Amino acid sequence: MTLESGPAAQTTQLGATIWQQLLLLVERGRPVHLQWVPAHCGLAGNERADAIAKEAAGMDQSNAPIDTRSATRAAARSARRQWQRAWPDGWYKEIFGEEHLPGPVSGDNRMAAVDTHQLRAGHWSQSAQYLHRIGRRPTDTCQGCADTECPAARCLVCGEEADTPRHVLLRCPCLCGTRLHALGNMHGRPPDLRRDDVVAAFAAGFRSFQSRSATPRQ
Repeated sequence: MTLESGPAAQTTQLGATIWQQLLLLVERGRPVHLQWVPAHCGLAGNERADAIAKEAAGMDQSNAPIDTRSATRAAARSARRQWQRAWPDGWYKEIFGEEHLPGPVSGDNRMAAVDTHQLRAGHWSQSAQYLHRIGRRPTDTCQGCADTECPAARCLVCGEEADTPRHVLLRCPCLCGTRLHALGNMHGRPPDLRRDDVVAAFAAGFRSFQSRSATPRQ
């Protein structure tokens, strides 16, 4: 609410009502001068206003009038809190922390955007470990499991361990060159993966190695 912008600039019912009352006072010959003063400065009127505001904050707000902008902002804050609580534990929060809110993936490449979101969330469709976990890559000895030590979950590019998002983005030795080019070093950290271009580069590099591994040698 910005009172100093004038009555025509008010976008909330509360701001418009305050200005209406101020204009009525002026019409009745009572000049009004708005001036900010710090709280608890000893002015009786200011102390009284502060006490009333605290009293009002503790009252039932269910029937209090609310403008569209305030309602929209409150709904957005509530949705954000619910979304953050729904974030996967561990990997996703290790990248973004508890408060950082990821925005839309930049760029026009849809495949890169999908890869970026899936790798961060731990559900990448190119991951042998993920496909085996959901039963999409069964073997004769295991139809599907969440064990990262299972042979069916091993990285199809390097074969050293399960190709979890952490492995693909931070540990796969075949992507050392990609990490060096994107980050300036071969040992990235989870916060580095907040950059869309970095995650997309790792995904593209991994896909490239996968296609080479799948191509029969002449």
